[in-house]
Amino acid sequence: MLRKRKSAATPECEQDPTTATEPLTPADKRSLPGTVRRQPLLTALGLALVLAATIATIAITMRAGDRAEVVAISQHLDVGQPIPVAAMRRQKIAPADGYVPWAQRGQLAGTVTSVTILPDTLLTKAMTTPAATEHIPGKARVGLLLKPGQIPYGLKADYRVQVIHVPEGSTSAESRVLAPSARVDSVDGKGNSDNATVTVIVDSNLAPEIATYASRGEIAISELPAQRPVE
Repeated sequence: MLRKRKSAATPECEQDPTTATEPLTPADKRSLPGTVRRQPLLTALGLALVLAATIATIAITMRAGDRAEVVAISQHLDVGQPIPVAAMRRQKIAPADGYVPWAQRGQLAGTVTSVTILPDTLLTKAMTTPAATEHIPGKARVGLLLKPGQIPYGLKADYRVQVIHVPEGSTSAESRVLAPSARVDSVDGKGNSDNATVTVIVDSNLAPEIATYASRGEIAISELPAQRPVE
């Protein structure tokens, strides 16, 4: 039997030209549906980041411009002294807790320093204490019976005075200040024509000496107007 030969002109498998693939160009890739959908999302994300950065910058700038007005002390004040108006000045600082606001300076009336305050110090609430609580360790109340000429007229409680030793029959050169800034605790009498009893608060180590001179009538006091409390 003779076998039929396959014709050489008839290929076993012919490739369909419609199924042939070619490499995609960059323009073709950009035209794909998925890529087109991602472009608006990326644009929106970029705008959101720019907006967030702008808001943060504005907030930081506004915060940097904030300033709080507080009380600063312009002169040296010892422990137990009231804070005179002349010693206060306005100072602008970055917002911070603990400092006495300038708007509340009037509330310092009736208070005294609880620590020594140096010039250019920003005043904090912890640096003051009510005058009524000035009876702290290291302080003493001393009663003085004073005659006219030994006490200024119009003296009131919470005023500040110098306590001066004036030896009998002495000259001004022999007088000396025993307490440079004592707070007046109470006043009984005006001191213009009658004797007046004045109680002052001084350092406890000075109290015995002041009391001894007071018993001899050798004590005089002079007021310090610049240290009057705020009224």
